Parts: sequence; structure tokens; C-alpha cells
Amino acid sequence: MQRHLQTAALGFSATLLFIVGASRFEAAPAVAVLGQAEGPDGALASVHAAVGPAPAAVDTALPEELVEPAPLGLDAPFGALADFAPAAGPTAVDPLLLPPADDPALPWVPPTWFPESAHEPLLALDAVGLAGDPDVGPSLGLRARSVFVVDLDSGAILLSRNADDRRPVASLTKLVAALAVASEAPDLDRPLCTDTGDRPSWPGATSKIRTGTCTTGWDLVGAALVKSDNGAATALPRVAGLPFHPFVSRMNAVAADLGMSWSTFSDPSGAEDDNLSTARDMTRAAIAASLHPLVAPAASAEFWDFQDIGRGTTRRFFTTNRLVGRAHTEVLAAKTGYTDTARYCFTGVFRLDDGRRVAVTVLGSPRERHRWADLRRILDWVERGA
Repeated sequence: MQRHLQTAALGFSATLLFIVGASRFEAAPAVAVLGQAEGPDGALASVHAAVGPAPAAVDTALPEELVEPAPLGLDAPFGALADFAPAAGPTAVDPLLLPPADDPALPWVPPTWFPESAHEPLLALDAVGLAGDPDVGPSLGLRARSVFVVDLDSGAILLSRNADDRRPVASLTKLVAALAVASEAPDLDRPLCTDTGDRPSWPGATSKIRTGTCTTGWDLVGAALVKSDNGAATALPRVAGLPFHPFVSRMNAVAADLGMSWSTFSDPSGAEDDNLSTARDMTRAAIAASLHPLVAPAASAEFWDFQDIGRGTTRRFFTTNRLVGRAHTEVLAAKTGYTDTARYCFTGVFRLDDGRRVAVTVLGSPRERHRWADLRRILDWVERGA
């Protein structure tokens, strides 16, 4: 008798499950086969998506213990998806079943901290391009390890050799430090006195500014860019109103804002060999420096009169850029650099006699005389019609 009752109960449950299955089938939307996906065992299973509206749902709820989990849906293992015939009507494709579309590359836009009045000329950075461009132009017998030259008016890359090799860039770093100061929009007229924390601690990093000198932010920016003074550069975080490490982080953020994708910086002076960049990236920094009203005056100056407010004296610092006296050449921005590892470096923007604006960067010239010879050879070649 007990066995008959169990048999009857199982038959009743099977009947209920059949009814529920039929109801679910009637309530389910039609599906279309989208494609096939490889299952864990290598078999191809059909993948489906719903098409057309589903009929009104039928309430067929059963106690949880009587309902078998249905092996349907995207959460089921591959190979367990049921294969239904497609129905007529427009196909509503589940975007989760399709490969993600590549987002179109967004155009570069000037950073918000850059003066709006200079946004349009700063779009010249587009001409610099992205890493990976092939070498361009003749060798010209240059000794520098990396070279990059771009005509800012036509947008043409005139010369490129190893332009995306990452190298230490020495004091070219100071351009990025000055731009980081400018991005904070500090009061550069505010007096500031140097202290022992502003003394460069790296071997070979000297300074012409004595500890305890009281001056202005303007003069510290000027000394850092014109004379390449390491003490002035080390004081730039205080000019910006930031501690040292947050200021270095700001330098890296500014570099990223300018599209300097292959650059990382570790100190404001460039004395550390962890200040790494490329010829292409440093060209972007030089262009930005030539256009920013807080940076361009010092970046382009032939000399800078540094005021010691406490002592009431003025010292004239002359630029390290030997191209300031070149005939028919206006310097819009320039910065030199040297360490034993980086060797002799330069980046700058010039307006030539015919009015063309040309940005030039050379990294890794073996000797100082090679750096200047390389730069003069490049400018002469451009003026001949490159």
C-alpha cells in the first residue's frame, strides 16, 4: 500500500512538472540563435537572445522543493542552453552576448589648468603625435641618441630618430616642475625664504642661492629655468604651496595632462636618473612652456635678475642656452640638461626668420659641443627648406 501511494505521488509530481513546463514554454519569448560558443569540453553550444515581446506571464509557482532548476539561460554552463527555433520579428540582441565595441579615440583637449586664452595654440601638441611613429628625415650626422623636430605651423614632423626611447632627461625636468607650479596658480609675488630643505642633496647638484635667501616665486622660477639652478628648483614645491612628494605627484599629473604618456618624474630639479622621458614627450613640455604666461617669460629669457629681498641685492643669472645669440632666431622656450647618465640634452621652441615656429629636442648628445653642433645643424637644415 505504501509503495502504491509513493508511485501515485511521483506520478502526480510528474504531471505537475509537465504542466509547469508547458506553461513556461508558452510564456517564454521566442529566441533567435546568435551564434555559437565553445564549451569547456570543446563542443560548440548555440547562444540565443530573446526576440519580440513575451506573452503575459502565467503564475505557476510551486513549492520550491517541487521545482527542478531549469538548465536555461546565460548562467547555465555552455552546452546546457536549449536550442529553440527563431521566430519572426525584429531581433533584440542582448549586448552582453556581443563583443564590446572599441571606443573611438577621443581627441586631446587642453587641461583645465592651462589658461583658456592659450587653448587654441596649445592644440599644436596634436602635431607631435603619439609614440610609435617611424623615424623621419635624414640623419644629418647628428650625435644625439634621440631627436625630434616638428613644425608647429604646418604640423609636419620634420625629423624623428629614436623619438620614443625613454631616457633620463636631467634638467629638462625643470620645465615640467615650472608647469606644475603654474598649474597651482600661486601668488608668485609672495616673498619666500629658502631654508636647508631647499638645498639639493644629490651629488653634483649645486646651487647659486644661499640658504636663508628671501626672494619671490617669480625669481625662483626664473633661476630654475634660466640658470638651471638646482636650489631654486628644489624650492618650487613651496612656491606651489605643496609638500615635496605631493608636488612630484603634481608634476606627473601635469605631464599626463599634456599627453606625455612615456614620462615619469621623481624630483623637481632633474638630478635623479629616475626622471625619465622621451624626445617626443619633452617636445610637448617645451611647447606648453612656450605658451603658458607664467612659464614662458623665464623659459625664453636671455638672463634673469634675481632679487635677494633680505639683503637688498640683485644678481643677474645668464641663460645656459647658447642659441640665444643665433641670428634671426627668436627663442620662445628653451631648457638645457646634463647628468653623467643623461649626457647633454636640450628642448626648445624657436621662431625662425621666415616666421616658422619649430620645436626641437635632442637627448643624449655625448659631449656639450655635440649638443650645440647638433642643434645648429638641425636649424640650418630647417631653414634651407626642410
